[in-house]
Formats: sequence, structure tokens, C-alpha cells
Amino acid sequence: MIRRVIGLIAVCGALGAQMRSVSNTAEHVLKPANVSPATFGKLYSYYVDGAVYAQPLHVTVDGRNMLFVATMNDKVYGFNADYPSPPVWMRDLTNELAGITPVPVTDITNNNDLNLVGNIGIEGTPVIAGSAMFLVARTKEFGRYVQRLHKLDVRTGRDLTAPVSIEVTVAGTAAESVNGNLFFDPRAGNQRPALAIANGFVIIAWASHEDIRPYHGWVMAYDLVTLRQQAAFCVTPDGTEGGIWQSGRGPVVDETGAIYFETGNGTWDGSRNFGNSLLKLRVNGDTFMVEDYFTPSNYDDLNRRDADFGSTGPIYVPGPNVLVAGSKNGVLFLFDPKKLGHMTPEGDGLLQTLPVNGGRILAGPTFWEGPAGTVLYLWCEADVIKGFRFDGRTLETTPSIKGTIPNKGSPGGMLTLSSDGRVAGSGIVWATNTNNKSADHGNAPGMLHAYDAATLTELWNSEQMPKRDRLGTLVKFVPPVVANGKVYVPNYDNAVVVYGLRQ
Repeated sequence: MIRRVIGLIAVCGALGAQMRSVSNTAEHVLKPANVSPATFGKLYSYYVDGAVYAQPLHVTVDGRNMLFVATMNDKVYGFNADYPSPPVWMRDLTNELAGITPVPVTDITNNNDLNLVGNIGIEGTPVIAGSAMFLVARTKEFGRYVQRLHKLDVRTGRDLTAPVSIEVTVAGTAAESVNGNLFFDPRAGNQRPALAIANGFVIIAWASHEDIRPYHGWVMAYDLVTLRQQAAFCVTPDGTEGGIWQSGRGPVVDETGAIYFETGNGTWDGSRNFGNSLLKLRVNGDTFMVEDYFTPSNYDDLNRRDADFGSTGPIYVPGPNVLVAGSKNGVLFLFDPKKLGHMTPEGDGLLQTLPVNGGRILAGPTFWEGPAGTVLYLWCEADVIKGFRFDGRTLETTPSIKGTIPNKGSPGGMLTLSSDGRVAGSGIVWATNTNNKSADHGNAPGMLHAYDAATLTELWNSEQMPKRDRLGTLVKFVPPVVANGKVYVPNYDNAVVVYGLRQ
């Protein structure tokens, strides 16, 4: 039996709606009263081969708590999540003797000190349905670049279905199209967003590396059972760009199977090209249908200033019944998911726009429907952590609570909320961020923080007792995973660090 998955996929049941709340509201152990430097800290680490850019996933498998970790060296690990031990299983998706290796980022960018450092293997967070884990691995095979969708058994790491090479052609008139056909480029396509599941399909999206042109945003759907490609969608088939990166977040998938993605800078015409937009997509036969969309009326100015609308993935807040999206402009956008509003000068589809005045919104918000109502938490790259209360369907324009420690640059605070439901005194906002400099390019040291969700008073951080608790090198865009009294945080030093109550 496979039970609830905790991580970026944030599923309600194995195949339920994926609301991207980045939270665990069934955490019965950790609470503000027992998280302090005297009681809480580093317990141990799980060591792996390669940097961990995909968020680890915590799952109960046949009565055993498991932590699944995928690396940029194309290795996948299944650990017992309750205590330090060697992996229960490890799967290597490369074969050096056969010439199959991860892709060196320098093959693409000619630089090893930009957004990605080292190899590119498994970057997007996998998704789990039933006993199957779905992930995209990137390899270099005798000079050829390949991306494959894998379906692994979570009990053993073995293939449940033979992996499939990701290839697709769509009709398009972009400059690099050939005879009216535009091809997916496995070398240029950066599979950064977390995978998702919708109506029996695995949903996968791509952007670019370092905006190296030509590139396009892509979304594809694969059958859960057979891995047969069902549908493909290019964001800008007749233009350029439109990447889907979302700071690593996956899409929102609602109860009807509609899929919500944010796109970055790119061509827009409201017909076939949808750069700088919020898209509501649906798999319709062998195609994706754009069921609805929103595009800010200043999209062309956003393009000129590299101010992507799609810098963070949307989240759904069920109490107010709103979608919340963010942007590099430092503005939150609130939507009724039933009416996104297309593009009008007045932004008719918007419930609210809220400038948060804290720099770029990258890692994105989380929220808690707690005893005092629903609060949205956000920690922008040049700001302190803030909590905004909902007043009906919109946010109060002034934060009701805020911290005192400013961020030191990109990517801001990567947030996870843990609580025992709505119980007062149970909510904690966990955050990772850079310790002393921007991590926009290259590597930087990281920190883990714990804040009381009711007041945003800091309870603990990993630098208060650095010899014991130091996190190591930050992996940006990966929020902490909180489950069963433990906090799991990957670092760039080939490890997942585990924190918890110290006896």
C-alpha cells in the first residue's frame, strides 16, 4: 500500500488534485513549543552521488516510511525515512561503460558557475502514483543528448514500464522550424518544474538554460500505464521563448483535471503563442486545449526587462477559492480559477494585484488555514518574511505579521508550512535561504529557519549552533520536506540533511 506523498507534488491521495500548497498539515510532532536550539537540530544525513535539485519525496510504502532522492548524476535512491541507514535501493540510470552519462552543464552554457553547477541529470521533482515513480532523466550518449521518461517501482527502483525517449514535433512557423514543423530539442530543453498527474497522464514541462536561444516552453502528457505520449503543447510555436520554469514548482491540477502553468518571457498573440501568461490547459484527445488564460497587458514591457510573469508556479488556496501567482516584478496576482480573464487593459479577470515591495518573487508562497483564518506567507529575495491575511477572497494589503531577518539575495526564502491541522500553537513556517550572498549564479552557503506561523517569531535556525546544525551549500528552489517530526533538506554537497528533536 502506498500512502500520502509529502513534497512539491502535494497530492490529496495518490491521484487527487495537486494544489501545490507546499505544506504538511498532518504534522503531529513538531510545534513551536518544542523547536528551539536546546531541543531541535541536525540528526544525521543521507549521502548520495550527486547534487539534489529535485525535492525529496516522503512516502509510506507497505507500512515503512520512505524518502526518495533523485540526483543530477541520474541516480535515484530509496531510504528508510525514520533512521540513518544505507539506501534500501539505488537505481543508476547511466552506464558509463556504454557511453551513457549525465549531461555536463558546460556542454550547454560553456560555464559552470551560472544557474546550474555541475551535471544535469534528474532536475525536475518526480511524481508518484500508486507504486510508480515517474521522472525525467537527461543523458549524453556518445555525443547525442537524450531525455527519457522513466516509470520506477517505488519498492525496488526497477522499471515498471520500459522508459521512453521524449521526442515531439508540432506545427509552427518559428525561425528554426523546418517545413512548418518545430522539433523539441532535448539538449536545449530544461526540465525544471516538478512533474504532475492529471486525468491518467503524467504532465511534464520545460524551459531553457540561461535563455540561450532558440528555445520554447513545452508541455507534454504521457499515459500513466503505457508511457505513450498522448499530447504535446508548445507555448510559442510561431515565435520565441515562453519557457515554463516556475522556480521548480509544478502546475496546479484541479479536481476536473485542468492544469495551470505560468509562462516566462516570450511571444504572445492570444491565439497560439502565450508568453508571460497564466495558462489553464486540458488534455483533449491527442492535443492540449487552452481552456482559459491570463496575460498582463504590459507583457511586452516585461519581455524587454526580463521580468518574467512566470517566475513562480501558481498555488491554489481552497478557503478563499483563489489561485495565487507571482512574478519577477514582485507582484502577487489573485485569480478566480473559473475566470482568468484573458488580456485586457484593466485586467478584468483579476481579483487583486498586490505589490509586495520585496524584490523578485521566485521560490513562492505557502499558506495556512489556521485558527486565526487563512494567512499567505511569502519571503522575497530582498525582504523579511511576511504573512498576509485573507479578507474574503483577497489579501489585506499590509502584512499582519512579519519577521526581522532580511534575505541576502536570490532566491529568497523557500517555504514549507507544517501544522497539526488548524490547531492553535502547531503551525511552523520552515524556510531555506542563502546565508551570506546571492545564489542567483553559482553556489552559496545555505540556512534552514523555523518560524512560529502565528507570529513569525524565529524559533531556531541552523547557524545558531553551526558546528552541529550547519546545512551546507544551498540548493535553490527546493523547499524543506516535513514529515513525522523530521525536516529533510537537500544540499549541494551530495546529501540530504535530516533535522528533528534531539533527545
